[in-house]
Amino acid sequence: MLEATQICLEIDPPPGAESETLRLLDGVSFTAPQGHLMAIVGPSGCGKSTLLKVIAGIQEQSEGDLKWEGRDLKEEEDLHPGELGYVPQFSLAHDLLSVEECVACSMALRTQLPGTEDFEPKLAKILAITGLTELADRRVKVLSGGQKRRLGLALELVTNPCLLLCDEVTSGLDPKSEREITELLRLLSRENPRRVVINVTHSLASLEAFDSVLVMYQGRLVFHGPPGMLTHYFTVEHPEEVYLRLTQREARAWHESWQKKRQHYEEMLMKQPQRLVFPAETALAEEQEAAPEELPSMTSQMMTLLQRRWTVFRRDAGQVWLHLAMLFGFPLLVVIFALDGIKPLRQLSLRQESNVLLEMAQRTQHLVEQLNAGGLVSGLIMLQVVLVTLMASNNAAREVAGERLILEREKLGGLSVTAYVLSKVFFLGVFVLAQSIWMGVFVDMVTGGLPGDLLTKLLLLVLVSAAMTSVCLGISALSRTPEKATILSIYLVGFQLPLSGAVLSLPSWIEGAVNPFIAAFWAWSGSLRSMSDTAFYDAVKKVTESSLVTADLAAFVLTAHVIIGLTMAYVGSRASQWE
Repeated sequence: MLEATQICLEIDPPPGAESETLRLLDGVSFTAPQGHLMAIVGPSGCGKSTLLKVIAGIQEQSEGDLKWEGRDLKEEEDLHPGELGYVPQFSLAHDLLSVEECVACSMALRTQLPGTEDFEPKLAKILAITGLTELADRRVKVLSGGQKRRLGLALELVTNPCLLLCDEVTSGLDPKSEREITELLRLLSRENPRRVVINVTHSLASLEAFDSVLVMYQGRLVFHGPPGMLTHYFTVEHPEEVYLRLTQREARAWHESWQKKRQHYEEMLMKQPQRLVFPAETALAEEQEAAPEELPSMTSQMMTLLQRRWTVFRRDAGQVWLHLAMLFGFPLLVVIFALDGIKPLRQLSLRQESNVLLEMAQRTQHLVEQLNAGGLVSGLIMLQVVLVTLMASNNAAREVAGERLILEREKLGGLSVTAYVLSKVFFLGVFVLAQSIWMGVFVDMVTGGLPGDLLTKLLLLVLVSAAMTSVCLGISALSRTPEKATILSIYLVGFQLPLSGAVLSLPSWIEGAVNPFIAAFWAWSGSLRSMSDTAFYDAVKKVTESSLVTADLAAFVLTAHVIIGLTMAYVGSRASQWE
């Protein structure tokens, strides 16, 4: 049984508002027995979805008590993830996965059934009861609205939850689809004797299928009783007239009137006969008094997420071609800019190594070539670094923000945030290694070998790519939308070149304040400093006024960037960002 007593929720008002707090819920009390299907209805903005999020634990009430089977959910332990199912308005699944893959993945993230003999039968039963068997191989992006609602229900049924909360799963559907989803909810409330199903909706059609209807108005509960008594209580002829009737009195007056008659209607609810159940052949096997499904290990969840991410990536032809274009096109771009300077660069190297006494005219020419060579080497290193950071930004900018609502739903179902972040580290790590190493090796090979130790330069390219990837992943995790994450990441990359010291000679006090935050500076500076025992270092110093740091210090700072970025990613992924 679910019992809510005087539930209130207050939040801070928007900036500039006169009131001190906003009360979204005010004194909401109701009881829903087991095996019960309840509808929460009311005009837009009346607190329906807010109440559902409080019940789900997404938001915590400011006042009041919420109990499940006598257990106080605020003071005692919350519901086990396997006991709770939360279905948002739209199916939160990856468009490029099939229906069966989505349900199987949900089972792998929330149960230990994969690899056992019970996995396939359980998967087949979930697809059958939600009417998705014939659509098992169809990808999510081609499903209709009603089919996506069914998928959303299927994703939550993998743990056989005893409290199933549905937010607007019938909204925006045609009448036939709405009736079908409502009948499915009715079935789900019957096939598990411990289950309570609550559906938030603004539609007043198909209310006869529910055991009770709870009406909200401006954050207050104004009715909770059998659907057949709705028109009688509000003295209207049709349910559709209830919303208009509500506007004729203040919410406080409706609430006070309800409090006087509440006991009578609640007694009617407790006495109403149980409805007939649906045929057994379409229902899941009964699991009465079964313990909640035990969650899989963090490693298992991480491997499931990693496998799913690679599947989505492989099926996204646009992303695959974009990554291939950057992988092979960006190094080629560096080489194109270097073509005119490669020959003088090699000639300078030969002259420096020969120790031949130069005449005055030759010295002048040598100085010009030396300046050109220094500028070329510095520019090539910086171009590699900036292009690598650009690829890193593209890799990670939308990685978390683009699937934020999926992450929130899966966290509610017991997903480990550590497993989630680690799956991103391993997935993006492949791009970090491939893009940076190929960039360094290809440019070095075509140019005949840039000065300095190749392994040191490759290490710094890998670290600057990892640093920018981690920081952009952190930005993505902290951002509410993928568009915002993308813009911030682009700005971050845009500042790398001018503030690195390769283009602008910054005042020393600004340089010292800015450099710690510019990943490109450390990779560029450390790579140039690694040439200190070659004939090119003096040439580089003549065209570079910025201070150059050792490769060891550069590697240390870039590693710190990686750690900071991953910390941001963990904190951002852990924080709740439900809409």
